[in-house]
Amino acid sequence: MTACTGKRELNKAKKRAEIVEVATRSFFGRGYGATSMSAIADELGGSKATLWAHFSSKEDLFAAVVDNKVETFSQDVDEVLTGQVFSFPALRRACLRFLDCLLRENSVQLFRLVVSEGERFPEINEMFYERGPFKFRACVTSFFETRFSHEEAERLTLMTVSAMIGYRSDVLMRPERPTLRDREAFVDMMIGLIDWPRALPSEALPA
Repeated sequence: MTACTGKRELNKAKKRAEIVEVATRSFFGRGYGATSMSAIADELGGSKATLWAHFSSKEDLFAAVVDNKVETFSQDVDEVLTGQVFSFPALRRACLRFLDCLLRENSVQLFRLVVSEGERFPEINEMFYERGPFKFRACVTSFFETRFSHEEAERLTLMTVSAMIGYRSDVLMRPERPTLRDREAFVDMMIGLIDWPRALPSEALPA
């Protein structure tokens, strides 16, 4: 009985992943507004009831696409932030990893989709922000809080994240992508221009 249940759950997970993959291509290729549940069901080639059994709406399906893309992004960034105590080398590594993730094709496609259709469909703006940027900013703030007050950590998060997202937007308008050396130069310049607050005394730092 357990083996049958396990196989059934595995098949269900595989079907869900297949649906998310097809939906991703549709959202990125056609846009959010032009994508329909019926079209996705037709592309899957199965019963529409199967699609609806996994996802109750297009919004629910889009959320799964965002979660899928954000998970990989988060794993890469968390690797250089989670459990780290603030230092300039650690910040530099995190910023470079963040830029690398931001400039990956999947990240760029998702960003362009949200920006282009977020005004018409504000629900996808909120969905994307809560699942991606909001969680990432909280992670960055926690990193800064290992050396600065909560208020200063929030200010530093706003400055660094905004600078890197702005850099990504600038890059997307260029005919050529920046090299690793270009990205390193930007990160070094950004860190050098920040008005760094006084760090908390060592006795106030978390153990």
